[in-house]
Amino acid sequence: MKRVIAALLTVLMLFTVTVSANNPIVKEDDKGNRVYAGDPAAIVVDDTVYLFCGHDTSTTNYYYMPEWLCYSSKDMVNWKYEGVPMKASDFSWGSASDAWAGEVEYYNGKYYFFMCKNSTGISVGVSDSITGPYKDHLNGNRLVYPWWTSGKVGWDDIDPTVWIENDENGVEHRYICWGNSNLYIAELNEEMNSLMDLNSDNIVDGGDITELFVEDMPSGTTFTEAPWIYKRGDLYYLFFANNWFEELSYATSDSVTGPYTYGGKIMEAGASSNTNHPSVIDFNGKTYIFYHTGAMENGSGYRRSVCVDELKFNDDGSIDLFFESSVGLDGTKVYISPVSDPSTKLYHGYFSNTTDATAYPAGALVYCDDFTVNKADFEWEIIEGRGDENYVSIQSVNKMGYFITNYNSHIKLLHDNDATASTAQSMTFIQHDGLCGEGVSYESMTERGWYLTVSGNRLVLTRGYDKEASSFIVTEVNNPDKLEVFTDEEGIHLSGTYTGDRQTVLLYIKDASGDIVDLKLVRTYDTRKLDYTYKPDKKGQYTIVFGTFAENIEF
Repeated sequence: MKRVIAALLTVLMLFTVTVSANNPIVKEDDKGNRVYAGDPAAIVVDDTVYLFCGHDTSTTNYYYMPEWLCYSSKDMVNWKYEGVPMKASDFSWGSASDAWAGEVEYYNGKYYFFMCKNSTGISVGVSDSITGPYKDHLNGNRLVYPWWTSGKVGWDDIDPTVWIENDENGVEHRYICWGNSNLYIAELNEEMNSLMDLNSDNIVDGGDITELFVEDMPSGTTFTEAPWIYKRGDLYYLFFANNWFEELSYATSDSVTGPYTYGGKIMEAGASSNTNHPSVIDFNGKTYIFYHTGAMENGSGYRRSVCVDELKFNDDGSIDLFFESSVGLDGTKVYISPVSDPSTKLYHGYFSNTTDATAYPAGALVYCDDFTVNKADFEWEIIEGRGDENYVSIQSVNKMGYFITNYNSHIKLLHDNDATASTAQSMTFIQHDGLCGEGVSYESMTERGWYLTVSGNRLVLTRGYDKEASSFIVTEVNNPDKLEVFTDEEGIHLSGTYTGDRQTVLLYIKDASGDIVDLKLVRTYDTRKLDYTYKPDKKGQYTIVFGTFAENIEF
């Protein structure tokens, strides 16, 4: 019996049709106006995902967020603008421009929008509809007053997240967790309009708040902000932003109230934003993580953009480090190789995402070779032209928002940090049939007659006299999860090409009882082609696992 999971072979493609990148997913409102938004918080209601985020309207390097926005999707790819469910001005206290991170929860027939305004307090809005409008549920009061906590910083009462569950005795608990530098947890009453008086002193105040801790953090790693609680099986996950500029990490616990044990870093500091904010949900059998970047034109840590990727777990519940990704859930990664030497590929110079605000945005030169230390730097996405939709732009996948750019007749990888027409045009190229008769060639939109060309090991602009060096083959990057699994009389087979970043990957097969019946270490730096066969001693159900890929099959 043969079962094809997905196509295996890399296909050479000439991208005569391009589409906009999937990430960021929040780009505009219902009128087509550009939208910046950060601090994503997602919730699943029936067959729909609703995404709430703070509207970044700042024109300076400071937050200005007058309201929250709502988007919805039934497939995680196409997103519908649902409007403004709530404004900062709907709450009489604090600033009308501080619609900071919040989260919506459904409880007893109503929707509750837990929010904060900078660190002037935490409160909640209520609505009969998921999309609002929400009104102040506390009539000018607050769930948490900032003087109730006395932490390491004066802005520690931000970023609320809520978790509702029944304990082993069937008793319902409604937890609210929040913090910056310090991490706090408390319980909510059934009306969702007050903390519980847990110390029974007949006063609701800081005495009813508990500080949470993440244990075993490595030296140099500290909790910053943006907690998000998630549960998988019996294990609780606490996702959060750590350090500055912010990375994303996770910790785990057997109890929602902790203590939590540090699990590891899952995302480095972004290439275009000083902050980040996780939101994790399950939808249609998969787990997704939302985060934000400054990847859009004129984007930054104060004009952010929401993105989403699938979140994958190892068998032991751990999560590997992954890159922010321009392709998201629906884009296509490609390699770009010159016809003059198809064994090489374009890649951008490596740069760590800096923690120095004065160094943003960063940039790099573009090279061509058969090796780079960071294999993800080989990956590109060809999208609709930034300066003309009839042409194309070439974006780095792992440095989202950074494009191959004609910068004063030199080719560089740059971020669009001014959103001007001239910058967009400098990032746009006219795609032609290859000058040498093979592949494609890319002519600069701003300097007609000049083509992207590989000279030595650099990508430059030339008149295209070396036609093979100015012609390129575009090759789709195989997804490591796109593998062919099948059985025949010879056994169970796994075939395909692996393109992950790790140099060695475990491959093993488990029988129906969960026992490992075969185990091997695949050395991906020797070859990335898989041609594996295992013949079981008996018929039955088996599970084949390769890295993050797992599939059940009957033999």
